Amino acid sequence: MGRPLNKKYFGTPTDSGNEIKVTFFNGNAGVDGWIVKQTGSKRFKCTDGTVTRECVLVDKVSGDLVAGDMSITVKDDAGNVARAVKITAHRMTKSDGNSSAWSFSDSVDDEYLEIEEAGSKTVIDVIDAVDSEIYEIVDLGNTVWEDFDADGDNSPYAEGDTFVMSAGPGTGTGTVMLASDDFTV
Repeated sequence: MGRPLNKKYFGTPTDSGNEIKVTFFNGNAGVDGWIVKQTGSKRFKCTDGTVTRECVLVDKVSGDLVAGDMSITVKDDAGNVARAVKITAHRMTKSDGNSSAWSFSDSVDDEYLEIEEAGSKTVIDVIDAVDSEIYEIVDLGNTVWEDFDADGDNSPYAEGDTFVMSAGPGTGTGTVMLASDDFTV
């Protein structure tokens, strides 16, 4: 299998965000998930927390995935987005054939490929969210979201919307979770 990935990059997403985000075919469609186990150089067990599938790393967008397929999206320092066709403990090969070291850092001058974090699936009360972090709304509750949104201009707010948490005080019963870095291919 060569140099397998470190197991610390597998498992249920945490607030630290160091679990690799994957898109895999769950039997019905391409869905976001994470790696449970590496079973070969390009083979992984993936899950979305409900469905677990044995998958092979392929260069396909979500809508083109079929049974047994998974993809990992990466971004280079110039902001170009691609999919990985091979990943090892220290290097990743993109769909264009270029290989580079990888990390979760969003630095634009480290010459590393940025890999998407699976993100936190931990739901917290909006009043407990950390300033300047990007959050996804889980439940609207009775929250006045403009009080929490740093830009305050995303009205009308809906479940699934993302926003940057402001430093200002606010009240409400809404809940949020850290948003993952959704790369667009």
